[in-house]
Amino acid sequence: MQRYISIIGASRSDLLRLAAYYCQRVVTSRAIRRLSHSVLLLVLRRRYQRHVQQVAPGGAGTSRHLRDHGYCNLEPLLTGPQCRAMHAYLAAHALQDSRGSGKNFTLDTIPEACKIGDYQLDTVVNCPHVMEIANHPKILRLAVDYLGFTPVISGLSLRWTFPSQAAPDEVQSFHRDCELGSFKVLVYLSDVDADSGPHTYAARSHLDRMPWRLRVVPDAQVRREGREGVTMLGAAGTSFAIDTRGLHKGAIPRKHPRLMLGIQYSLLPCLLFDYAPVRYTGPATLEKYVNRLVVA
Repeated sequence: MQRYISIIGASRSDLLRLAAYYCQRVVTSRAIRRLSHSVLLLVLRRRYQRHVQQVAPGGAGTSRHLRDHGYCNLEPLLTGPQCRAMHAYLAAHALQDSRGSGKNFTLDTIPEACKIGDYQLDTVVNCPHVMEIANHPKILRLAVDYLGFTPVISGLSLRWTFPSQAAPDEVQSFHRDCELGSFKVLVYLSDVDADSGPHTYAARSHLDRMPWRLRVVPDAQVRREGREGVTMLGAAGTSFAIDTRGLHKGAIPRKHPRLMLGIQYSLLPCLLFDYAPVRYTGPATLEKYVNRLVVA
């Protein structure tokens, strides 16, 4: 779980980052955003080409589907036994009601009103298989194909979503993210059916002109506009990628909780996040440039 910059007590550099974030929000033209992406690639290649371990591009068919439709299915990145090993590890660690009370709790003591629980970054980084997945050669090749340059892992989360009859949280309604040059890989760590809060993506909505106001969009409006909502169902290990500029949501589970791993790949750090990399003690060999925002 990445923490957001707090305006209270923010440093001058943090305030500048927040200002930069909101400045890029007002750029809604697709042409200008594409130009900005191209300029950013030129800067990154000039500055970092000699200093990062280059990832060979590959998986062009997958990245083409992601580019055309805003989402793509991936081969399962985890087996059933690997998912069970991750559950066993997480059972001993606390979660945070990050979108509610902010209090910590365990799976045995879930607060009654809690809809979403996030694990702390050090728990996520050292959970079995997480960093191996985040640095999987096929995923990094997809990132290079889609973004145009070796990515950084700009967001990493393990999140439980719990059954609730309450109104949906913002991320449980259709919404967009607006970070320039980024996408997410999502992996179910529990079996997900229609009653387990499946992820839904409005196909091709990433091609829309980016609105300057990132508001929640009601399901009825999405249907009225004739958008094809693609719902991701599958057993633990099911994996897919989404361009988060498009309309997406994780529905509220009605019967069964959902555990999901989220990995965001970007050309730049997310301007909203207060990065505090943590120590990694696992077996994977990690490329410094790719992992520098999450691993110390």
